[in-house]
Amino acid sequence: MKKQVLVAGLLAATLCMPLAACGGSSTSSTGSSSSSTTSSTSTTSSGSSSSSSSSKDFDANSFYVGQWRGSVEITGQTVYGTAGGTEQMLDVNIKDDGTCEVKPLEAHVDLLTDTGTWEGTETELTLNLSSGKTITLEVADKSSLKGNAADFGIADFDTINFDFYG
Repeated sequence: MKKQVLVAGLLAATLCMPLAACGGSSTSSTGSSSSSTTSSTSTTSSGSSSSSSSSKDFDANSFYVGQWRGSVEITGQTVYGTAGGTEQMLDVNIKDDGTCEVKPLEAHVDLLTDTGTWEGTETELTLNLSSGKTITLEVADKSSLKGNAADFGIADFDTINFDFYG
């Protein structure tokens, strides 16, 4: 919920900025921008210990905190031809206190299970796990990450894709 409010505020500020530059009502855009900046600043200060950022406007907590579901793309042959889809493998839970948990789904209990800490920038999420393993996931878009499947103990697949589940 906190993430949705922050995203809505940042979106409102972003949408108002071009209007102000084009001669729109500066009073309305300044007021909207100021309230969004205040909201963003308070969130950043509360989560600064668990994240690093390459831009002072980027808030790693609001971007990464939540559940990320990892899956691999599969293909196979059927009587009708080649079929494809995805196989859900594990969850990475990112917490606002700077900790994380990697937990496989029930059908894949043999995969990596671990806890640790995390750091996030605009382009990547780094998991520093208690086993000593460091896993880096690359930001694909605003709700997707991708990484090396072997880092999670998944054989025969190159890439694991993560979607934000909330």
